[in-house]
Amino acid sequence: MYIMSEKTFLVNLTQESPFPIGLTSNSPWEFYSFEPLTYIYFNISFVIIAYPLYRIVVGFFNWELNDKTPIKHFSDMLALVRYNFIVFVLGGYTATFNWITILSFYIAIFAYGLLAEIPFAKTSLPRWRYWPIGMWNLFITAFCAVLTMAGFHIYLAIGLMEKNKFREKDDIFIAWYLGCLSIPLILMILAYITKQEQNTRILTRCYLKVVRVFTRHHNYQPLPTNENEQTENQQQQTEDEERLIINPDPEPYREFASIHPHHWQIFYTLAFFTRFNHPVSQIAGGITLAIYTQGVGAYGPDNYLSEKIIIIQNAIPAES
Repeated sequence: MYIMSEKTFLVNLTQESPFPIGLTSNSPWEFYSFEPLTYIYFNISFVIIAYPLYRIVVGFFNWELNDKTPIKHFSDMLALVRYNFIVFVLGGYTATFNWITILSFYIAIFAYGLLAEIPFAKTSLPRWRYWPIGMWNLFITAFCAVLTMAGFHIYLAIGLMEKNKFREKDDIFIAWYLGCLSIPLILMILAYITKQEQNTRILTRCYLKVVRVFTRHHNYQPLPTNENEQTENQQQQTEDEERLIINPDPEPYREFASIHPHHWQIFYTLAFFTRFNHPVSQIAGGITLAIYTQGVGAYGPDNYLSEKIIIIQNAIPAES
């Protein structure tokens, strides 16, 4: 049976498509999938069971964990559910979630927790200047593995163009798939601009410069016709200039901002791209979800941007 889509190209509904279920439709723009029962299984496997199980096992072996109150546990589990919904819908896990993903998830979450117990691995990305040789070797190995998996998934995405006869949908899919790689980069750029604004007020400075330029032109007055009018114009101009002089160089905020990427954020981002019905892609999906869950479960969903209050030392006490 054939039907006509909005773009007037034939779609064979009886032909098997290499696209995951939920990505096959008449619209060539569809890029998401959701099935309620699978989503429930997804959260049972990766939140309801995984979170307390990891905390219990890691606590038994005395691995690194942050102490959490019951409210913190509840908040972190809800955070996992929220993040899981986004990656489940946009990552195509309606079709790719299966026993391979679950098995690789549980192997990876405990393997990563054990790996984090190695002495040279007890560090963070912002301290890369002080990493020992062992940490550099570990990082380079992991980075090469990520690049290899990224290349393989791009190969799978390109392979859809050769297998599927829905040419228009293929071209749009590969464009969206590769284009989504720019989203993390855009967010990182916006985060850097936000950090600079908080620490240096660079955007505020630029805004005030523009305001001063337009205010100068706006304050232009014609020649006065009498002495009283001249005095009034001078007073008005003086008031306007004083208004602009107030805070000509705005002070930074008391809270100093810094960028701190966390491993849960990196692997959560990668989890959106393991969307193919291929065992390697399903294993990669389980690994990325596991490392992201380990980060939230062990430490919490820490922010990419952090801030701390600057304490001014040697301040002169006020006289009583």
